Amino acid sequence: MLYPAGWGSDKVQLYCGPDAAPYRAGLCSMGWAFYTAMGGTVLTFICAVFSAQAEIATSSDKVQEEIEEGKSLICLL
Repeated sequence: MLYPAGWGSDKVQLYCGPDAAPYRAGLCSMGWAFYTAMGGTVLTFICAVFSAQAEIATSSDKVQEEIEEGKSLICLL
């Protein structure tokens, strides 16, 4: 949310035109790095959800006993 806050600066207005203001890009457009960063953030949260599900699946006493017996554990969602 803070990324476009600097668009009102003089340097940005020089490159993007006088219409550039915070949260208004003027003649400029968002680059691929911004969208890649947003995608990475979303994927990080998805990974957190998957790891929480794996923790729930392996936290029972029965599963712990099987791990101690040397059995391999495979988590499937």
